[in-house]
Amino acid sequence: MTQETSHPLPLPEAPQEPQKKTFFLIRFFAYVKDSIKEFKKVVWLKRPDAIRMTMFVVVFVAIAAVFIYAVDMIISYLFNAILVKG
Repeated sequence: MTQETSHPLPLPEAPQEPQKKTFFLIRFFAYVKDSIKEFKKVVWLKRPDAIRMTMFVVVFVAIAAVFIYAVDMIISYLFNAILVKG
């Protein structure tokens, strides 16, 4: 025994397109305004510190790349020596 009940509140109508665009623009401009406020709060590194940190990153990435290349070559050599030729 099932009873069908109608929804007590009427379903909302689909929002109109101009209201959606207006609401989006308001939110977008509020986001940009807040982003500018936050951007002004950022404490930036001095140029020499930024260059030094960048060089650390470049050197670390180069060392990591050489290490990954070496490990890949060793595994490739072992794979060929054991499975292909063996």
